Amino acid sequence: MYLLYDCLHKSPFSIATQNVLKILDIPFSHITKSFMPHGGYYGRIAKLEHFLFANIYNIALAIQHQGILLALEEDSYANAMFAIHLILHNQNLKDFIHHELQANNISIDLESLSENISYFPAILSNHIATIEKNTKLYFNTTSYSQNMIPNVMPNIGYANGFSTCLYYTNRHFDCNLRGEYAMLDKIFANMRLVKFEKGFSTESFSHLVDINMEKAYQKSGAIMFAGIDLGVDFFCVFGDSVFKIFDKQHNLCVKYCKRDNIAIPILNLAQILLISFDRIQDAGFDLHTIKPDFLLKDGSMVS
Repeated sequence: MYLLYDCLHKSPFSIATQNVLKILDIPFSHITKSFMPHGGYYGRIAKLEHFLFANIYNIALAIQHQGILLALEEDSYANAMFAIHLILHNQNLKDFIHHELQANNISIDLESLSENISYFPAILSNHIATIEKNTKLYFNTTSYSQNMIPNVMPNIGYANGFSTCLYYTNRHFDCNLRGEYAMLDKIFANMRLVKFEKGFSTESFSHLVDINMEKAYQKSGAIMFAGIDLGVDFFCVFGDSVFKIFDKQHNLCVKYCKRDNIAIPILNLAQILLISFDRIQDAGFDLHTIKPDFLLKDGSMVS
């Protein structure tokens, strides 16, 4: 049983991922207690001990519920994996965490922490057959026996269908430790979705907003337009921080990057799967600033 590590509350990541889990018949539950905030990126720098304890405490909640903590997006998962890696390779920090857990009457095996947390893209590798079974629509098709995504018009570069560009977070290398993304090629191939993964796919500057806002949006805009210039139809992002800066702060990226205002939908992996499952209505697109208006729903564009 997976315990959802949902720190985002009402979010496209949360809504879409839960609906995919239901379709794939993957059991999950919600926590009754609140997760401990750890401060995110700056928590590592300003309050490292609190950052570490909070991440381990959140994993401990799942263990107490006899479940595996399931991170829905890369920011959450990367922070937890960074905390685990640091603790297991620093005896002083391990002793500190052990003492703090004891003070909170929590008894867990620190050596096996990584066995008690997982990541949504990673668990899909065990459900490829079910994904294929539920796939009803394809992003690219040259066969009349396959149904293509109902659409207005894909970009001219791919007249037979759609393409996307992948974007991770600046903490990508903290979480891609155990082949968490190894199944992506197979999943995208099943959906017949052309994907691009470039050098800028692992760049992210959202954490700079509080330090140098102009530079943060300028650099974010640069990598955003690098993807747009590929001629793709939408982005596939793996972190909530990337979604927010590309979707919610899109106009600021355009302003500081000094480019023409070209909007592109920002989707996550669960939403893309739901499109291929013909379950567009379950993807949470109402929470997007930039709507995926290339999709048709009941004869009209999604809005």
